[in-house]
Amino acid sequence: MSASIKVGWLEATITGYTWTGNDEGFVRYLNSLLSPFGPPGEDPAPDYNAALDAAKRMHGEVIEYTLPKYVSGRVY
Repeated sequence: MSASIKVGWLEATITGYTWTGNDEGFVRYLNSLLSPFGPPGEDPAPDYNAALDAAKRMHGEVIEYTLPKYVSGRVY
C-alpha cells in the first residue's frame, strides 16, 4: 500500500507508514503527524488514511493511492 499527496508544489509518498519525498522539511513535518506508536491495528489502509489526514490538514490532495485487497473472512 502507498499513497501520495500534493500540497502546492510539494509532493510526498507514504509507504509502510513512513513519508518520503524531495523536500526534507515537508517530509519531517508529515512524519511528525503520524502516531509514534505506529498505525492503528484496526485500520486496513493506514497509509491511505494518513495521506487523507495530511492532505486535509494542509488543504492539499491525495493524488495517487493503492488500497489493500479485500480478504473475505478477515475481520477488519
